[in-house]
Amino acid sequence: MMIFKPRTYFGLVLLLFGFISNAQDSRPDELKVMIDCRGCDESYMQQNSLFLTHVRDQSLADVYLLINRTWSPSSEIYRMEYTGKGEFEGMDFTYSADFSRTLTFNETRKGLLQEVLKGLIPYILKTNLTDKFEIVVTEESEETENKIQRDPWNNWVFEVQGELSLRDQDTREELNYELGFEGDKVSQNWRVRIDGLFRRRILNIDQDDGTEFTSVREFKYFGTSVVKSLGDHWSTGVFMNIENNNVDNFQLRFNISPAVEYSLFDYREVLTREITFAYKIGYNYQKYLETTIYDVDEDRFPSQSFSVNVRFRRDWGYIFSSVAVRNFLNDFSKNRISIDNRASVRIFKGLFASINADFDMIRDQINLQRGDASLEDIILQQRAIATNYRLNVGVGLSYTFGSIYNNILNTRL
Repeated sequence: MMIFKPRTYFGLVLLLFGFISNAQDSRPDELKVMIDCRGCDESYMQQNSLFLTHVRDQSLADVYLLINRTWSPSSEIYRMEYTGKGEFEGMDFTYSADFSRTLTFNETRKGLLQEVLKGLIPYILKTNLTDKFEIVVTEESEETENKIQRDPWNNWVFEVQGELSLRDQDTREELNYELGFEGDKVSQNWRVRIDGLFRRRILNIDQDDGTEFTSVREFKYFGTSVVKSLGDHWSTGVFMNIENNNVDNFQLRFNISPAVEYSLFDYREVLTREITFAYKIGYNYQKYLETTIYDVDEDRFPSQSFSVNVRFRRDWGYIFSSVAVRNFLNDFSKNRISIDNRASVRIFKGLFASINADFDMIRDQINLQRGDASLEDIILQQRAIATNYRLNVGVGLSYTFGSIYNNILNTRL
């Protein structure tokens, strides 16, 4: 039995009666579907919709479904894009469904499956699969129709989290713990956010001479921001953060920056395409734990940054690219350029290529501690080390081939 429940005053319920799949070479009444869902349990969807013929490549499908996921402070939002192919050409539409972040993983995937199947109804109605369904209409109670929702939290959503891990060996013991919180208030015109984090790592190593070496890495952070919408393409805001970080030699690091952003596309299209340009100008105060290589214990300076973000999520895959440039306004030689690129692209049927590439050109390390770093500092990354750049690159290929109709789930052994 499969149940669909649209969010209307009348629920449409389709009951599937004893559908037995035919052999692979005799399926005159099939609907071939490819579900491309990033962040979903696709196996669960396939096993609970066996009346459909699930294929592994969009070129073989009658319906290609692309699902993108994003988050609001209180919900997971899934945007579903249905594209008809072959005799279903032109039957394209998009809609979104959201699920509370308080739901379990199983509750969310059940709800998402119902939403996915509802979207397939127009295609099913053009096949002989309709002979296997019965339509039942249920009417909502009058009490439900007239119910007025009131929000005692006034759109605020809060999250607290903690994590503890311990690794122990004969000569080595490592303890990590983390505490954090986040609060968001989001409306169509405003977004207010506060967040904080405390992270600590304690490492004890017994050395050959009987002495014990101890390393402590600690990070504290508090930040807040207020962003105002200025329409479908513009927004402005103010960002403030305070940080303590013994690895980077910060006893106190403070920044406050007003900002403005322009989006080339309507913000409502963010799940499928996005090109934004953002500019920040701010004031910085930095007090150091140890005297720096510039023989100072604190710094005050203005800074500015400009960033461009590009993101596309389409049926051929996704790409993301970000370029950010930052410099001190009192000394343009102190600057940093950061480039972040990620992509996964379908080259042809079954073959996908992925790449991750991050690059930083660094000319602004005024916080470095004076004096030579010890071998322990370098190996255990207890202290920031002077560098002109950082580079991280990864590439991958995957190729899927074989039967396009194998939907069986078998987890034995």
